[in-house]
Amino acid sequence: MEKYVYTGINQFGRRIHGQMPAANPSDLEQRLLSNKIELITYKLQKRGFKLTKTSIKTQDLITLTSELRMLLEAGVPLMSVIDDERQNYPNDAVREMMASVYESMEGGESFSQALEPYRALFGEVYLSLVGVGEKTGQLDKVLADLESMMTWQQALISKAKKIMIYPSIVGVVILLVVILMMVFVVPQIISFVKEMQGELGFATKSLIATSNFVQHHIVEILLTPILLFFGVKWAKQKIPSFSRWLDEQLLKIKLIGPIMYKLKLARMANTLATMSRAGVGFLDSLELSKKVVNNDFMENQITVSRQLIADGRHIYEAFEVTELMPAMALRIIKAGEESGKMDQALENISRIYDKQAKDLIEKIEPAIEPALTVIMAVLVGWVMIAVLGPVYDTISKVQ
Repeated sequence: MEKYVYTGINQFGRRIHGQMPAANPSDLEQRLLSNKIELITYKLQKRGFKLTKTSIKTQDLITLTSELRMLLEAGVPLMSVIDDERQNYPNDAVREMMASVYESMEGGESFSQALEPYRALFGEVYLSLVGVGEKTGQLDKVLADLESMMTWQQALISKAKKIMIYPSIVGVVILLVVILMMVFVVPQIISFVKEMQGELGFATKSLIATSNFVQHHIVEILLTPILLFFGVKWAKQKIPSFSRWLDEQLLKIKLIGPIMYKLKLARMANTLATMSRAGVGFLDSLELSKKVVNNDFMENQITVSRQLIADGRHIYEAFEVTELMPAMALRIIKAGEESGKMDQALENISRIYDKQAKDLIEKIEPAIEPALTVIMAVLVGWVMIAVLGPVYDTISKVQ
C-alpha cells in the first residue's frame, strides 16, 4: 500500500494538507470523502529504505476471516466490514488487498469474485465455500467453518514443523562440523600422529581415509545435495509418474511416513466435512480436497475414487478399491453414508487421525534430542580414539 501526500478541502471549506495510505488514487479519494475531505491534489510520498516487504501470512487470513465473521454476525453490512478492514487492518498488504476487493465489489462483483485475483493466496476451497455462503445467505456460518478449519490446519502444520525443524538444524550443524574437522583439523592431528611413529589402529586409519576422501571430494560433497534437490524438484514437475512414485515412498518412510499420512488424511476429511456442511456436492468437495493433501500419490487415489463414485459406486467402496483410507475410516464412512450423516462421519475421521498423528509426534519428539546427542558423542569419541590410540601406544613403548 502506497502513502500519499494530499491537499484537500474539509467540510468547513478550509484547505488542508496531510498524508494517508491508500492502494491507489481512487482509494485515496474514497478514504478522504469518508472523512468529509474533498481531494484537490496528491502525490506519492518518497519511499524510505526498507529491509523487508510486508506479506500476507496464514495467520493474517485466519484473523481476517475471524473479523469478517464476527462483524457479519453482529449485523454489519459486508461492504462496511470490508471498508473497515481496508482502513484499519494492521498489515499494509492486507489493507491493499481489501481495498482492491472493495473497488471490485463497488463495480458489481460478488465477494467471491472480488477475491478471485487472490486465489493462490486463499485457495480454491476458501473461494468455493465463500461463493456457496453468498448464494445461500449463510456467509457468516461459512466463514465460521473456514476459520475453524484454517486454525486447526495451522496448528497441525506447526506441530509437524516442530518435529522436523530441530533435528534438521542440528543435523546440518553436525554435518558442517564434521566437514570442517576433516578438512582443517584432522590433517593437523594426523601429521602429529604420524610423526610419533606409533602403530595406527582401525579408528585412526578410518579417520585418515575419511579425511582424505573429504579433502579430495569437497566440491562434490557440497554440490551433490543441491543438485539432487533441484533434480528431484524438476522431475516432480515434469514427470507425473515419478512424482506419484516419490510421494508414495515418502508415506512409507519409517516413523515419519505414518505421521505424514495421518496428517494428510485428517486434513482431507476436515475439508470434506466443512464443504459438506456448507452444502457443496460430495464429488465437487472431493475434487477440491485434492488441493489440501499436497501429495500426488494421494491426489491420484482421490481422482480414481471420484470417478468410481461418479460411476455409481458407494463412497466407502470407492475408497476401499483405491486404498485411500484404512479399514476403520471405511467403516465410519459406510455408517455415515447409510445414515445420511456424512459430515459428522468425516469430522470423526478427522479427529481420530489428528489425535493419532499428534500421539506419534509426542512419542518421537522426546527421543530426537538424545539420539542426536548420541550421534555427536560417537563422532567425538571416534576422533579421540583415533588420536589418543597412537599416542598411548607410543608412550607405552617408551616406558
